[in-house]
This record gives sequence, structure tokens and C-alpha cells, in this order.
Amino acid sequence: MSVIRQINLDKVDPNPYRMLGEYPYNTEKLSVLVRSIKDVGLWEGVIGREKDDRVEIAFGHHRIEAAKRAGLSDVNIVIRDLSDDDMLRFMGRENGEDYRTDFLVLLETWEAADLQLQSRDCKSSKAIDIAEFLGWTQDRPSGGVQFNRASDACNSAYNLIKGKYLERSDLEGLTVNEAREICTRAQANMKRLDAMGKQGNRTAAEIEKSKKQVAKAVKATAEQSRDGKVAQKDLRSTLDVNTYRLAKEAKVKEPLFAQFGNQLADRISAMLNDDVNAGKLENIIDALDVIETEQDHAVVTTIKANLKGLSERSMRWRSKMSKEKVVTLKAVKGGADV
Repeated sequence: MSVIRQINLDKVDPNPYRMLGEYPYNTEKLSVLVRSIKDVGLWEGVIGREKDDRVEIAFGHHRIEAAKRAGLSDVNIVIRDLSDDDMLRFMGRENGEDYRTDFLVLLETWEAADLQLQSRDCKSSKAIDIAEFLGWTQDRPSGGVQFNRASDACNSAYNLIKGKYLERSDLEGLTVNEAREICTRAQANMKRLDAMGKQGNRTAAEIEKSKKQVAKAVKATAEQSRDGKVAQKDLRSTLDVNTYRLAKEAKVKEPLFAQFGNQLADRISAMLNDDVNAGKLENIIDALDVIETEQDHAVVTTIKANLKGLSERSMRWRSKMSKEKVVTLKAVKGGADV
């Protein structure tokens, strides 16, 4: 049963799972809400529960904070009998189906649900358990359930944060879809580096150093996305390019990145059909001045092979690559013709 009650703002508390320390208010959003409240008043719809002589809201924290800053003393809140699980689910459901919403809103809910399930079972919760708890799943064609876009994005991002590769603030301002494109690709690239490192008997330190280049690329790609410099459909390939480019700038020369670059060259060359994607290949070629190992030679060979038969602009960059790399290649080969 629900009732609407007028509550003094001094008696309104946040959702107990709302982590304002890690996920503070969005000041831009607050400014917009304050102006709206002053113009048309506060829209009703905030839901909460009574707790002793106070009220805990399930969601609508920005609206309540904006009401305080707009000078209101009382607000109408829909009072319902809500359990702790209800409070957590409501926090995630408010924006869970809007993939344009600020990603950190959902990431906070995912993190809170993980902690809630761990405290209940005294063990690490599985990602699919968190998704099912929040209702962030979709039917799997073969039966059962799988992640939806929100849970897929949150799971990848949360793993990167727990691994100390990212801070939450690195993902600020991204939509759910943008975060999903960037973070799922980054996690896949790190798993690829793990596999290549194991296969090539590389040291843990070398693998970790390579992973940190991926993390730097996540931050750079997120910044480009916030600035409107990259379309959502290009975020994955842009992350790959940034990873290789930043490794070059940091003078990373491990064989792992030669293998990574080889795969990257294949993917980008396969979709080389417009100026944006062609420009990405040019960035890869520019990054190849770290060539020192036999594995690096394979990257150059792959790029040359993929450039054959492509457009004039591709041929122009092929020529650029040949002129700029021949000295390095000859030095590695002991002066042999390449």
C-alpha cells in the first residue's frame, strides 16, 4: 500500500545503499534541477520508506538535494513498505532501462548489490547473481538468462576498478552503452594478453605492464567519447588504436604488444572503408617505430599484406610506412633487405 505524505526535508535521508563518498552528486544535473524547481516546482514521484521518525528515499537523490538548494522546506514523497532488497532494486530500476543515463548511476547500484550479496552469503558473489538480483538480464536464445547491456557494462567496469586499473571518476559522464563498448573491449584485451603471455611464457610483470597500457587507453578513449570526438560505433576500435599508440609513446617493446598489434592490424585493415578507419591504420603505422623484435616484423608484414589492393589513401600510408620503417628494419635484420 502506498500513501503520499508531505515530509520536512530535514527528515529525509538517502537510500542506505547510496554511496555518496564514492559517487557524489552531479553538480551540472543539480543546477538544472534547481532551475526547474524554481520555474515549475518539484515533480512528485520520489518513493521512500519510514524509518523510525524519518524517511529513507529509494531514489531521487538529486531531486531531493536540488529541492534543498532551491529553498524548499517540504516535499511530497510516496511512502511504501520497502525491504532492504526493495531499496536496492529501486535504486537500480529507476534508470536501468535508459541506456543514455549516466553510467555511474548504475555502476553504484551494481557495486552496492555485490556488497549486499556478499554480506548475506559471506562469500564472493557471481556476476550473473548480481544481474539476476537487480533484474538486469535478458533471455538467452539457447535457454536461461544472460547479461543485458547494463549488467555487461557494469560487470566489466567493476572488474577493472577492483583490479586497480581504473578509478570510478575515469568513467564519469559516459552513457551505459559508451561504457559497455569501452570496458568490455578493455577486459577482453586484458584476457587476450593473459592468454598470449601464458602461451609465450612471459613474466607476470611483463603481462601486468601491458595491461596498464590498456587501462591508459580506456581513460583516453573515455575522454574522447566525452568530448564527442568518437562515435559510439567506433569506440572499440579506437580503444585498440589508443592502446597501441600509448604503448609506443611509453616505449613499451615487449613481444606481447607485437602480437597484440598484429591482431589489431588485421581487425582495422578488414574494416578500412572510410577516412575515420583509415586514419586509425595510419596511427598504427606511426606507432611502429618501436620495432625491435622478430614478432614486431610480423606486424609490419601483416599491415603490408592488408594494404594491397586498397584505396589510394591506403597506398599513401603504405608508402609512408615503408620509408619511415626501412632503416629500423634493416638495423634489426643486420642490414638485410626487407
